[in-house]
Amino acid sequence: MSEELARQVQWLVAREEIRTAIARYAKAGDDHNDPEVMRALFCENGVWEAEGFGRYEGRDEIARELARIGREQITWSLHFPVSPLIELDPGLERAHATWWLWELLTIREDGADVDKWLGATYDCDFAHESEGWKMRHLVLRIQKMVDLPEEAAAVAQREGRA
Repeated sequence: MSEELARQVQWLVAREEIRTAIARYAKAGDDHNDPEVMRALFCENGVWEAEGFGRYEGRDEIARELARIGREQITWSLHFPVSPLIELDPGLERAHATWWLWELLTIREDGADVDKWLGATYDCDFAHESEGWKMRHLVLRIQKMVDLPEEAAAVAQREGRA
């Protein structure tokens, strides 16, 4: 294999591994922010932040606080990460990804669970470590969160999610 072809394969593999990390992050979110998965996705000194939810530093704090949010605030969710745009540095050691989020969720407001639709964007810096690609700094920007129409909320209640 030529040196150029080997480099292109490394580039493609890096992009696919980052896409997989994004998908694992979404799946962990659907599993009440599974702390073991979240911890494994972030760098030791990683940062997670979202207005209205907080800023957390270090993989242990991120895992602990996201799990708390999954227990206390967002009691159900279904994440659809969409079309990540991934930019790799020339050395394939760092990357930046931007993607969109479409999410159905149940959020606790004033003691009541309310079904909502959410549209958001993510910006995330990644680092390639010995265990693979890790999230260094993830920022969630919620663009819009609206109540589900009454008919959709009624279906959610019948199915036991609200």
